[in-house]
Order: sequence, then C-alpha cells, then structure tokens
Amino acid sequence: MVTTVVMTIGAVFIGVFSIPNLINVLRTKNTAGINLPMYIIFTFACILFAIYGGGMTADHNLSGGLPVLLSNAFCIVIAVITLVFKFINIRHAKKAGLSELQYWKDHHQKETENK
Repeated sequence: MVTTVVMTIGAVFIGVFSIPNLINVLRTKNTAGINLPMYIIFTFACILFAIYGGGMTADHNLSGGLPVLLSNAFCIVIAVITLVFKFINIRHAKKAGLSELQYWKDHHQKETENK
C-alpha cells in the first residue's frame, strides 16, 4: 500500500512537472531543447509503470493498481504529445538541411515577420 501511494505521488509529480514543458511546446512549437533519448526512455518507463498498474488492477487490487495506471497514463499522454512535436520538427529540419534549433529559429522569425 505504501509503495503504491509513493509511486502514484511520484507519477503525479512527474505529470505535473511535465505540463509547463508541454504548454511551452504547444505555444512555441520549439522542441530543440528537448533531449530525444531521455524523452523516449521517460515514455517507455511510464508505459512499463502503466502496465504494472494494469496488472495490479487485473489481480483485483484496484486500490493499488488503478492510481498507478491512471497517473502513468496521464504521463504517457503528455510525453507522446511532446514526442510527436519533436519528431515533426526533426523531420522538417532534416528536409530543410538545418539543425532543429536553426529550423525553428528561421521558421519562428518568418511567422513573427508575417504578423
């Protein structure tokens, strides 16, 4: 029971901690500062913890498994949205023959000039 509470609190903190980053990505479309391998590992870890919570829930341990499953599912959604933007930006930058940061700067300047 204590382990479940600690894991749930940790997952909620990670999700809440990730929200400002997600808001920034949605607002600016800038993902150049996001470490791709770290985010992939983070997403994979959330998926594993969600599977663990799902397994606990399947074993009729709803009070232990459901909070772990739901909190990690929330983290997965945040991470996947961020990764989608990251991969889109990487693809556009490669097509333009630029680094991700340079592509964003060029693209952002053009958007700013058009306003």
